[in-house]
Amino acid sequence: MEAELAEPRGECILILPYPDTKHDLFLNKEMRMLVKSSNYRVVEEFRLRINNPKYLLSPSRLIELKSIVEKLADVFIIVGAHLSAKQHINLEKKLECLIIDKFELVLEIFALRAMTEEAKIQIQLAQLKYEGPRERLRLMDRLSVEGAWHTERAGFWGTGENPLHEFDAGAKKREAHLKGKLADLKQKRIDRRLNRKRHHHDSVYVSIVGYTSAGKSTLLNALTNTDASSVSPRLFETLDTRIRSFKLEDLKIFVTDTVGFIEDLPTFLIDSFRSTLEESIAADIILIVIDGSESSLDLIVQKLNVTVNTVNEIMPQNNRILVLNKIDLLSSEQLDKRENLLKKHFPEYEVVSVSAEKNVQPVIRAIEKFRPPKKYLLKYNPNHVFRSFCHEFTTVEEESFEGQWSMTFSIRKPTYGLEAIKRKGEALNVTFEVREV
Repeated sequence: MEAELAEPRGECILILPYPDTKHDLFLNKEMRMLVKSSNYRVVEEFRLRINNPKYLLSPSRLIELKSIVEKLADVFIIVGAHLSAKQHINLEKKLECLIIDKFELVLEIFALRAMTEEAKIQIQLAQLKYEGPRERLRLMDRLSVEGAWHTERAGFWGTGENPLHEFDAGAKKREAHLKGKLADLKQKRIDRRLNRKRHHHDSVYVSIVGYTSAGKSTLLNALTNTDASSVSPRLFETLDTRIRSFKLEDLKIFVTDTVGFIEDLPTFLIDSFRSTLEESIAADIILIVIDGSESSLDLIVQKLNVTVNTVNEIMPQNNRILVLNKIDLLSSEQLDKRENLLKKHFPEYEVVSVSAEKNVQPVIRAIEKFRPPKKYLLKYNPNHVFRSFCHEFTTVEEESFEGQWSMTFSIRKPTYGLEAIKRKGEALNVTFEVREV
């Protein structure tokens, strides 16, 4: 686990949109958590009406902020909303300090937490897409809109290559380079996945997804009995895809954990992480983890909708189970309300309630239902009791009689099921042979 930094990384003024609805209150609370996860110390917080298309804020608020910035040394401003490239540059020029908006803060957190080469390249690509328009505007300001960049031309009669053209060409070249490296890493990951499936073709692949801080890493650690995934209340503690496995009787189960979601993630960020998310979502079963300890039922549904919509964007077809986590923090009445709410809004999904830290058996039982059945051919001398027993404890797919019974059946628990059939045949003195087909 990454060690918590003892000292704040910097001091900031936090600007949040004025909350007119419960949804706005939730977004503001989430923004404060993002700032905390970044280890910045908030020295002033403002909730302001965002009503100025040029500067985002009203002229009077700009003057007030400017005076505060001048009084405080080395302070910068974090805005809890998305700024357009033009608004971002306008605010920087007006307030003469560093401005960070919500998306840039998310990118910064991702950059701090990324561990694998692929995650780092994904972050670089997302930062390039985000920072590109802003750097271009800064370059235009330096050259002056009416000055050098406007008059320079390439070619024999020109004064040289247009700096903006050089900037655009360089950005395209960097983007192509990063995408090429990601494509190579994606292919290697696909090869590894195919290799796993080739060697473990009868295994089950489970993916854990959910809103950030829902308890996905805790669930992975509990299922696989490891501490492979870092666990922390910080947002986006996990960025890199982690694959671990555990045995369920004779069945090997691979479990994948990856980055959590938040509302209003920028498209370019989802695109950058698409290949990683595809690895997670290309599974037999998806466990969608929900934080059951949320105070508001509306908030639970809201976060779940964000997760389901993001998953649907990437891979719409999977077996899905809703895992209501942290139920040890709930009363029985609260738990009933949450279970009924999930069944009402998502009737197509199975709902499982667990405490990932204390008991994950309900999740294991739910996974077990998707255990791929194995087929066997059973030949035995006529015995009606033995035949009835086989029909009761297996799924008989084909049956014929030619001097002796021949039965093709499938069974989900061969370790125990076959032993039961063998014991029954021996107890009844039935001559039989059984083999996998």
